This record gives sequence, C-alpha cells and structure tokens, in this order.
Amino acid sequence: MTYNRRKHRSRSHFGQRLLLVLITLAILLLLGLAGCAYLGYRITNSSTSLPNMRLDGVPVGGMTRAEVARRLTEEQWTGLNASSLKVTFPLDLSCTLERTQAGATRTAAEAAEAVCTFGHDGDWFQNLGSYLRVWLKPGYFDVTLPAPDLNATYIRANIQSVTDRFHELTADRDTTLDRENARLTLVKGGGSISLDADAIYEAICTALTDSASQLNWTEIAGSVQMPDFQKIYNDVNVEPQDARFDEEWNVVPEVVGCTFDIPAAEKLWREARPGTRIEIPLTLYEPGTKAADLEGLLYRDRLCFMTTNYWDSDDDRINNIHLAADKLDGIVVLPGEVFSYNNAIGERTEEAGYKWAGAYADGEVTIEIGGGICQVSSTLYCAAMYAQMTTTMRQNHWFAVNYLSMGYDATVSWGGPDYRFKNTRDYPVKLVSYYDDHSVTIEFWGTNVDGSHVSPWTASHEVYDDEWGCLIGYSVTVNRNILDANDNLIGQVQEPTGIYHLHDHEIDWPPEKLARDAVLAG
Repeated sequence: MTYNRRKHRSRSHFGQRLLLVLITLAILLLLGLAGCAYLGYRITNSSTSLPNMRLDGVPVGGMTRAEVARRLTEEQWTGLNASSLKVTFPLDLSCTLERTQAGATRTAAEAAEAVCTFGHDGDWFQNLGSYLRVWLKPGYFDVTLPAPDLNATYIRANIQSVTDRFHELTADRDTTLDRENARLTLVKGGGSISLDADAIYEAICTALTDSASQLNWTEIAGSVQMPDFQKIYNDVNVEPQDARFDEEWNVVPEVVGCTFDIPAAEKLWREARPGTRIEIPLTLYEPGTKAADLEGLLYRDRLCFMTTNYWDSDDDRINNIHLAADKLDGIVVLPGEVFSYNNAIGERTEEAGYKWAGAYADGEVTIEIGGGICQVSSTLYCAAMYAQMTTTMRQNHWFAVNYLSMGYDATVSWGGPDYRFKNTRDYPVKLVSYYDDHSVTIEFWGTNVDGSHVSPWTASHEVYDDEWGCLIGYSVTVNRNILDANDNLIGQVQEPTGIYHLHDHEIDWPPEKLARDAVLAG
C-alpha cells in the first residue's frame, strides 16, 4: 500500500509541474502576441519609414516624409533628373517623351509618400512582418515604387509617328538606277520589315517606370532576304552605243554603257543594317558620239544664199512671189531625196491666193495666174547650184529674164516644166526663204563637213537661124567647179544647156523674110 501511495504522489507532482509549464508558455505566448501586436501597432502608426531602406541607391530608412523628400532632393535622385525619355530606333529615328505628358512624373514628395507608406499600409502583423524582413536583411532593402498610371494614348502616338516614318523609309521594294550619280540604290529588307509597336510600348513603359532617360530600340521585325543581284545585273548591264540618225534623220540618243560588280554589291548588302539604303557604285562607259554632237551637225552651216530683185514688178506679181517663197521656207530635203518645186508650192489658183501677172508662156509674153513664181524657182535653182545639189530636171525660160544671168534660171508651170534637184550631200539641207518689198532671198542650210564650195562659170554660144543665117539667140551652159577648202579643184559639174531666144524685134531679119512674112500674114 505504501508503494502505491508514493507512486500516486509522484504522478500528481508531475501533472502539476506540466500544468505550470503550460500555463507559463501560454502566458509567454500571450505576452509575445501582445508584444507583437503592440510592435505592429507602433509600426503601423509610425510616421517614419522602416529602417535599413534605400531608394535607387539613396538611404531613406527611419525618416519622416519630409526628411525622405529632402534627402532625395539633396542626393539628386534620378527620378527628379529624368524629365524626359529619349527613345532611339534604327535608321536614326527617335522620339522624346515628356514624362509629365506620359504620366510618369514622380516628385520627391510622391516618392517620400511611397517610401513611408511601405510597411505601414497592412494590418499590424503584416506591417510587423515587413519590418522584420527589412530589419533582418543584410545590407540595404531596396524599395520599389509602385508603377505610375501612364498615358497610353500619348505614348502610342509617339510610337506611331516613328513606325510610320520607318515604314515610309523602308516601303520601297524596287531597285533604283541613278545614272546621273552613277549608283544603284535599294533598301535592305524594303517592303518586308517593320517595328513592333506593342513591344516598343512595353519597353517604353518599363523605361518610364524605372525613371530612365534613354532607351535604345534595335529590334526589327520581318524577314530580310538578299535580292537576286544577277537578275538586277542582267537588267542594268548595257553596252555603250553611239548616238545616230534614223532613216528620217531624227537623232537617236546615245546609250551610256552601264555595269556593276556583283560580289561587291553582295558584300555591301551583307554589311548594311536592315532598313538602310544601300548605294551600289555603277561603272559608266561614255559613247564616242552623243546626241548633242549630232544635233549640232544638222543645219549648222549656211551653204549658200541667193537674192534676186523685183524693182519693176507690180503688186500682183510681188504677191505671187511672196506666196511661193513662204511655201519653201523651212522645207527639209534629206540625203538622196528629190525635191520638186511644183509639189512643194502646189497648184497656183485664185483660191490659193495667187493673182494674174505677167509671165512667159509658149514663147510669148502673157498674163497668167501665178505669174512671177518662176523668179522664186530660178532663185532656188541658182542657190541649189551653189549648195552642190544635183539637178535632175530644169528648163530655162524661152527668153532671158531680167533678174538673173542666162543659164541661172528655171521656168516652171503647173502640169508642165518642173524644177527638181536631188540632195546628194551626206546630211539633210533646210531651205530658208524670206523677202522684202524689192527682193527675195533663198538660203540652204546644212553641214559642210569638208569646206568645199562652188565656183560657177558660163559657156555661151550664138545660135543662128538655119534658113536666113540671122542671130536668133544664145546656147548657154553653166559649169560648176568644185573647190576644196584651199581652193583646189576637186570636181566639175555641168548643168543642163539652155537656149535663150531673142525677141523678134531684136533679130536683124533680112528684107526678103519680112516681105514674105507680110504676104503670109496678109
């Protein structure tokens, strides 16, 4: 019995001691909880920042809001200095965002408010946990400010201006041949690359939040493939060609030879950044003869001119001369082409403006429509001889004319005699005709390549009547000596021979003929 009582007392004492321990622990727990609650209360209601804190490298622990703001100002906190954010892009593009307009402005007071709010905005125990996390951390605890409420419309508008300009600069898919500056230009990736506006927006928001002053964006979206330089070469490469005259003697411009080095072009392309304009040097080969050279050859020289007078002509005859001269002015005769006077001035009619005037017809002096135009054809014939044209059809007047020496005239009539010449020179000739109240002038303009010129001389023989042996006229032939630039004879041309008759009153007929003619006429 004694043993059992001792055993019971031992158990009773153990239970008492355990209860005492539990009570003590409960009291300690309650005291700890009360202490934590009290400490959490003190922290929550404290007006100072938590200890051991730092903002962007500036110590701000254990300070009031005013002290934090003052310290940030004194330390020239970066949030105060970054008043704008400059963003650079490929192709030397950029935009600058003002932090105020972007909604990313942070004043020292705003930063101080955020610092002093940290660890004070939860319940007592949350604030106590924040305090312990900051207090127990080795070194400083870096405070992260809450993200600002950014102005997305303003930010995206700036991005849009850049992406639009980038698209404008890189939209060209074509290769441009610039012969004037001897270069071939193309845009690397033209038409297939772009800037990712959404990705740029996220990067700018981060930079604004981090108070950065500069952001360099280098990423380009899209694929960039090397062009087929061999195909471009086949399109560009051309041999030089001299300027020339076509069949109508219009100037066909020269072709400048052009080529480029394919391996060098590919190297330039590989080394260039996407979106940049590449300039590939061209090698140009100038032709020997250019259009300006040929254009300067045509009608550069006055080959000859001839002027005849009509002092004693009436107004109607002068009218006809002027009409015919106007028709000739500006006519171009190509090498090998035959000029026809009748075709050039057309039929002489009253509807065409021609008037009745004195003329030679069928060996008689008469009045006919267009009288006087033979003076223009004769002036033209005389000028054409000096211009070294080849006469293909020419008939002299029945009687000598008073405006040119015998052998230098050419009579014409619609449906009858015509005056024609062939341009046997190497270049075209142009007729220029003009007149005043007393004279008409015809010029030949062309290209005198060798300086040759004409010196005419006349062979004249008397013509006698076979029956009576009287002088009735003269046979006249004009010969053209062709002289070189040094007046050496290099050729001779004989013009068609013509017979000029004397008027009846100029012939010394014997009395026997006159008597017979009187009987026959009687």
